[in-house]
Amino acid sequence: MLDLAQVNSFLAVHFPQIGPGRDFIVESVGPMSARLRLVYRDEHLRPGGTISGPSMFALADVAIYVAILAQIGVGDDPSKAHLSAGSLAVTTNLNINFLRKPEPRDLIGEAKLMKLGKRLAVGEAWLHSEGDDAPVAHAVATYSIPPV
Repeated sequence: MLDLAQVNSFLAVHFPQIGPGRDFIVESVGPMSARLRLVYRDEHLRPGGTISGPSMFALADVAIYVAILAQIGVGDDPSKAHLSAGSLAVTTNLNINFLRKPEPRDLIGEAKLMKLGKRLAVGEAWLHSEGDDAPVAHAVATYSIPPV
């Protein structure tokens, strides 16, 4: 399993669009779990002043991906980390239920893996506005884990 520093290092090198300094912050990883933050920016708002559905969808997808990545790891050879099963996991399905209007502030995504097999992973993510534990969205996703 990867720790928080290893996950952030991998993302910075191999997935810079979601790595440190971008919209997503990986706050913690643990056994079969991850917690991410979507940093509030005006670009995430939709008309009406609420965080947009695509921004919430992205947070859920990235949070579950990070939970998989942290759990599977990236192998022992840093030069081939981008070719590991964990790094190459891809979303095959993601269903999201938008439960209520999120406030225009940071969103927190709490992801938990429900199943982690050799070829498939299934996880869920609960999203809530910072400072408010009431969920604004719930997502369930399946990822394909390629053989390497």
